[in-house]
Amino acid sequence: MEGRANCSHSYKSPDLISRIHQDLNGYRSKRDSSTDPESPEMLRRMMPQGRRLRVCVVGAGVAGMRCAQILGEKGIDVTVLEARDRTGSGPNWIHGVNQNPILDLAKELNATTMPAPELPPSIYDQSGHLLSQEEGQKCSGLMWGIIEDAFEYSLKHSVSIPQEQSLFDFFKLKLKLKEKDLPESTQELILQVCRSWGDYIGGSIEKQSLKYFWLEETIDGGKDRLIDN
Repeated sequence: MEGRANCSHSYKSPDLISRIHQDLNGYRSKRDSSTDPESPEMLRRMMPQGRRLRVCVVGAGVAGMRCAQILGEKGIDVTVLEARDRTGSGPNWIHGVNQNPILDLAKELNATTMPAPELPPSIYDQSGHLLSQEEGQKCSGLMWGIIEDAFEYSLKHSVSIPQEQSLFDFFKLKLKLKEKDLPESTQELILQVCRSWGDYIGGSIEKQSLKYFWLEETIDGGKDRLIDN
């Protein structure tokens, strides 16, 4: 499948507070606090007098390099470990650019960013035949609708969801509820399209736990951008 729909989403239930925004707000409220146990100042106080604090950062992607930069600015000795022979993790998506701290970071570091292309989905069936644009849009729309439902369900029921219940199980259940409206061949095709989600996360949806699916949440607002880090 070529093309890509917007991954960012808004929860259907107005009483649900985005986990990612809860975390960001909590971080911002304590990041400047001298009593934050994770601040460099507090860490230095826990070190024996006369010894310098040393930190090892694993991974030279955008997160690891930014972490190393901040620690270095605080006067902390940092060693960055990277398995490959270069820094950066290649092009990445920035989902939701309105008040997104990652985009602010990209601008600060003069990283190259560009608008994400908005292309209609190109979907082929098992026989290699290209579906019509109408059929492709329908299958793609159903997939992203189920993805949105999975985010919301995982957020609300994460505590009670069995760890072994996969995202693929959720897809099958949702399509089961729609079987009266969709022929079996269409359901099978949509399941195949759903597997393309694994291309975005780098793993099989049969192995991705529904319990922790809310961790894949993205920030809403504005058009997605690509960043070359």
